[in-house]
Amino acid sequence: MFIVKRTALFILSLALITGCHDPHAMVNVRPANLPAEIERASAEKKLLLIEFGSSDSCPPCVRLEREVFSKSEFTAYAESNLVFVRLDFPFRSDLPADTQATNELLAKKFDVGPFPTFIALNSVGKEFWRMPAKDDPHPVLDTRIFEPKFFIDMIDSVRRQKP
Repeated sequence: MFIVKRTALFILSLALITGCHDPHAMVNVRPANLPAEIERASAEKKLLLIEFGSSDSCPPCVRLEREVFSKSEFTAYAESNLVFVRLDFPFRSDLPADTQATNELLAKKFDVGPFPTFIALNSVGKEFWRMPAKDDPHPVLDTRIFEPKFFIDMIDSVRRQKP
């Protein structure tokens, strides 16, 4: 009995030390190369969608990962229709310095406010759609966004309006 308690205590301690990170965390280890992604999206005739979020301190971001982005319905859609650039701003884990600097630079360039923020770029890298809107002082997230079909339909409508 003593060994079982000790083992349980060890596992709990290890979990607390390592931070109990979500296995689906979106921590990007390499810096995004936005010019290359813009070029790839243009060449492949796909929508370039950027997500600014936090894999460990933004409940909607974590929920989107778990309920939308990790689902086969979305991954199949994204593979055929998107160049999906996910920029992570974790609170509990450190990114490599170059990745953190790149993410912060892009967040500043696009004047990103709350997480998650999604931005679509055209073939020359100009923003033409954003959610939430930049001028919305109190954005409210539509809970249907956590349904893969709703999210895909929303992004598909953005893709159709691409200039």
